[in-house]
Amino acid sequence: GGTAKDGVIELQGDQVELALDLLTKEGYRPKRAGG
Repeated sequence: GGTAKDGVIELQGDQVELALDLLTKEGYRPKRAGG
């Protein structure tokens, strides 16, 4: 799950590390949300 606001993508869940890596490589600014 996650959300996008103000140009930042917040992610959480089982695949968060993979998603963060892929989005960073594509030029986005993702960050981990939750605990």
